[in-house]
Formats: sequence, structure tokens, C-alpha cells
Amino acid sequence: MTISNELYFSLVEESLQQGKPVRIVLKGTSMQPTLIGGDMLTLVPLEADPAVGDVVLFHFQGRTLLHRVVAVDGGRYTLRGDNCASCEHASRQDIVGLLAKVEKKHLLKHLAVRWLGAKGRRQLRPWYFGCLAVLMWAPLNGVGIPLDNYLLGLRMDHLLHASVFIPCSLFWMDLFRGRRRSWCTWLAAVATGLFTEGVQYLLPYRGFDVNDLIANFLGASLGWLLILLARRLRLNC
Repeated sequence: MTISNELYFSLVEESLQQGKPVRIVLKGTSMQPTLIGGDMLTLVPLEADPAVGDVVLFHFQGRTLLHRVVAVDGGRYTLRGDNCASCEHASRQDIVGLLAKVEKKHLLKHLAVRWLGAKGRRQLRPWYFGCLAVLMWAPLNGVGIPLDNYLLGLRMDHLLHASVFIPCSLFWMDLFRGRRRSWCTWLAAVATGLFTEGVQYLLPYRGFDVNDLIANFLGASLGWLLILLARRLRLNC
């Protein structure tokens, strides 16, 4: 038996008004990466006015939301989901419960959302491209790394090239908008592989290798296909 959100949250609010804690399973993405769908939340009745940083259950324009208090001005509260750009405004009477405990049921999913979600990608992007430049352009031949060895019949340096370009599409995708975003992301990742290998042609201590270029292409394309698969599976990317 399924019940509507209105009836569900009316029962939650009734229990809170009676002074009882309530456990609910979170749905939605508005509080990512702090909270993700499937987390078990314990809400408790308000014993004092909420403060900035508290996560509260409140009414807003006919909906019941769970967002964070970001500002308080007298009896007026400004709230926003950690994954949202816009804010809501509510009075003290609109706030019905306080988040007291979180049970993270999917730790791996939390880590994926934290570091592969939009905020995580933004933080990791400069580090990724910085490390990519070091790997592609630094004089690695002089540090004793045996890149000419073979693994499963494939040269280690070709595997390295392919693997480091798998995340490339992930870090390009936020820089494009519109209907052609997906193709632009793929083209940018492939172009990055072409550019980094082309620069090696100009470096006296590195060498241009068509096989490395192919490996870059395959890694970038594989990463792009994984993004398409994640979207089809409705993951957060």
C-alpha cells in the first residue's frame, strides 16, 4: 500500500507535535552530498529555535522540505538544500522538526556522490588536469618507472594512458550546456588526449607515439560511455 506525500508527512508532523522522534528514509537529491537517497534520518521535535547550520523539516508553498538553515533574521528563516542554488523562506511556525541523527546506509554511494557529484568534480578538476599534465609531460623516463613492461599482453604505458583519460569526460561535462552537451564533452576529452600527446612531440625528453594517442582516445571514450550509462541508470552525474 502506498500513501501520498501529503498524508505521509502529516503523520510525521503529528508524531513530532506529540513529542515523539520519527525515523524516515530520505528521498531526493537536494541535500547531496551531505545526505543522499536511502539514508535513514531521525527527526525530533524542536525544543529551541533553529540555528544557522541546522537541518530542519519545514513547510514551503504547499510542500514539506528538509533543508539547511543558512540565515536567521528575527523570526524569518532562510533555508537552502546543500545541492540547491535557490533559497526558501519560512517562519518559525513553518518549521516542524529538526534532524538529529543520520544513518548512512550506502557508504560507497556517499563517496561517489561526494567526489563524483557536481561539487566534488569542481573541487577535483584542477587537481586532475594538473596531475594529467605531470604524467603526460614530465620526464618520467628518468625516474626509473618501467613503462615498457607488459600486463596481459598490453604495454604498461598504453594502459597508463588509457586509464588516466577515463575521468577526463567527467571533468569536462560541467563546462558545457545545451542539447549537444554530451557530444561536446566527448570531443573535449578526445581533444585533450590529442593535445597532450601532441605536446610530447615538442619535448626533447618525451616522444610522440600513435599507440599512446589511440590509448588516450580509447580511455576518453570509455569514460564518456560510462557517464552515459550512469545517466541511463539515473545516477547523480
